[in-house]
Amino acid sequence: MEFEEFEAHLAAARAKRAGLSGPEGFEVFECRTASEGELLRAEVALRAQLPAEYKEFMQRHGGGMFLFLDLLPVVGSSDQEDDLVKVNLREFDAASFVAVAPVGTGDWWGFSVIDGRCDDQVNFWDHEDGRVQFEAASFLDFLAHEGLRVGR
Repeated sequence: MEFEEFEAHLAAARAKRAGLSGPEGFEVFECRTASEGELLRAEVALRAQLPAEYKEFMQRHGGGMFLFLDLLPVVGSSDQEDDLVKVNLREFDAASFVAVAPVGTGDWWGFSVIDGRCDDQVNFWDHEDGRVQFEAASFLDFLAHEGLRVGR
């Protein structure tokens, strides 16, 4: 999926929810964007080059709530404990996986790391046995399916 198609799905999801009200202070789309410098510092700390599509998304839209998905921000806010680097340094010391979104069960969605470079595809990491399984061909495909529920 290209950004143009993804942006169309995102605009449709936002328009659909524009008239809906939620609990006070609850946002279905948060925008904690990351700068190029913050992404570079994260790559150095994680010892892994992040996928270009992921980096562009984080610069355009950022982490936080993304409708049905919670994306780790690259840099957490002052009142937030978890961000991309903190979670990955704490949970994945082997540097073979970079988690970007919790599943909510102790499992994670993220990228497998091969020779210091994150794969473009998104994988599911099982916390019980450490198995990694294919989830989506790209980060935008993953966001469209899991976050926006396109095709569901």
